[in-house]
Amino acid sequence: TTRREPATCSMPSMSADCFSNDIHKLDTTNMMWTLISAKGTPARWRDFHSATIIGTKMYVFGGRADRFGPFHSNNEIYCNRIKVFDTETNSWLDSPPTPVLPEGRRSHSAFSYNGELYVFGGYNARLNRHFHDLWKFNPVSLSWRKIEPKGKGPCPRRRQCCCRVGDKIILFGGTSPSPEEGMGDEFDLMDHSDLYILDFSPSLKTLCKLAVIQYSLDQSCLPHDIRWELSAMTTNSTISRPIVSSQG
Repeated sequence: TTRREPATCSMPSMSADCFSNDIHKLDTTNMMWTLISAKGTPARWRDFHSATIIGTKMYVFGGRADRFGPFHSNNEIYCNRIKVFDTETNSWLDSPPTPVLPEGRRSHSAFSYNGELYVFGGYNARLNRHFHDLWKFNPVSLSWRKIEPKGKGPCPRRRQCCCRVGDKIILFGGTSPSPEEGMGDEFDLMDHSDLYILDFSPSLKTLCKLAVIQYSLDQSCLPHDIRWELSAMTTNSTISRPIVSSQG
């Protein structure tokens, strides 16, 4: 019998169209990169994933991989299991399976808040589906939970930007299927320029404004500044017209 060597993707072949599962570390004191010799079973080769630091551990989620190895073969897979890397020991850790999992996806957003990992949006080509769901992962119990925020959230999208500012997550942009014929490119996609705010610690004032909007309550008796804020909360926040996307 002939022993078959596993496929590898080396750095010198810059023209090779392949995935990677290497880890590099940047020393910010001298701006020098180091390739980490990691122990344990690494995450599968992939791209368009997220890698989020919580404490001393890095949590890798999602991304696009190939069923047959690090090279593209048009047999994409979308893993929906968390892979954990310990930055203190330079080791990949084994995570037990969890009963509830979000769909595998790529080009999503991931951020940490209060020691937990949040994942929003993304795209799965095998399902031909964009997402606008929000999931929370608890690193202690190693469990997922779907979050249902109050208010009107973003439409399904990928490649959006999510930045944390205090107790708020500022979401901007992203790419979605075009709702109108002729608005998108050959993939029928369009880019957004809208903005949303996810508030983890809303004030009583904010909750009251959300109730006014949700139940379509009369605003005529409210102060002018409150009416203006309600208008701002329900008006399209785009800074320009939708931009036609040039990539899939």
